[in-house]
Amino acid sequence: MAIQTPAALLAHAQTRWTEISASQPDLGPAIALQRSLVTRTIHTVSQLGNLKLQVVTLEPERTAAKLRAGVPALRGESVTLPTTMLKPLVLESCEDLAEGGAGDVARRVHDCLTAGRIDINSLLTASFGRDQNSIRIKANHEAIAPDVLWLVAELAVGPAAHLAQQALLAQTSTGKHPVLANALNEWPYGYCLACGSWPAFGEGSEQSRQLRCSFCGLSWQPQYAGCLYCDGEPSHLSWLTEEPNSAHRAELCSRCHGYLKWLNLSKPTPFELLPIEDLASTQVDLLAAQKGFVRPSLPELDGQARPPCQMLKAPRA
Repeated sequence: MAIQTPAALLAHAQTRWTEISASQPDLGPAIALQRSLVTRTIHTVSQLGNLKLQVVTLEPERTAAKLRAGVPALRGESVTLPTTMLKPLVLESCEDLAEGGAGDVARRVHDCLTAGRIDINSLLTASFGRDQNSIRIKANHEAIAPDVLWLVAELAVGPAAHLAQQALLAQTSTGKHPVLANALNEWPYGYCLACGSWPAFGEGSEQSRQLRCSFCGLSWQPQYAGCLYCDGEPSHLSWLTEEPNSAHRAELCSRCHGYLKWLNLSKPTPFELLPIEDLASTQVDLLAAQKGFVRPSLPELDGQARPPCQMLKAPRA
């Protein structure tokens, strides 16, 4: 995926927001909020890239061994995060969310963080490691919204995770590590091989389908034709579309009631702009939700090679 300048990314983002606003006027408030969040992500990725910081040190042989065991490469590793740079981003995201509709819920998270009741360094490290349980427990203890705390941490540290997985994949670009390259290409699971998150969506045509991680932006090709969440057989899957020939559709699983959006995009979406395409396909999310299907919670790996999808409410008849 070609590296683009912040100016080029911002220009493309503005074009997409204009297109989305014209076709889906009701998304205007969401676009206004997203404009601040995405712009910050674009600049953060650029700034972190200029630092050339090595977030995770991981030898190719160890990476390959972890992947063969079904363990995401970045899980459980010692992390070096530029917390001095990232900490203000957490607070700025709280402010954006407060202004964008979350109101006092986001302000309480902001106040908790500025008061020092939650250590932001530890919060960022937990988010990078996808430790949702620890963050949720701490949020509940402080009587603040767990989902908001999780989101603002993820927004701040996501760019570092993105650069970390890029460095991981760069180890195979020269062809010097065929064992790692094979492990990457043969990854059979639905969760991200770098960080362990579920994909935000799949993109591309039928001939070049790629999953895109919702956290670090990794792109990988699914190896299984069934449900990527619960390993359900292909016979459990069906398609839901807005209308015939729509570029956006959802793959539904009747076994675990999860769904995954597939977007027919002509080229890979830059990491920084993934939220825009996710927003553009909101109608598919609404249609899936109306039928009782959901995006599953973050995988609880806990050392398992393949986590089952969290069983959720059955779809309405």
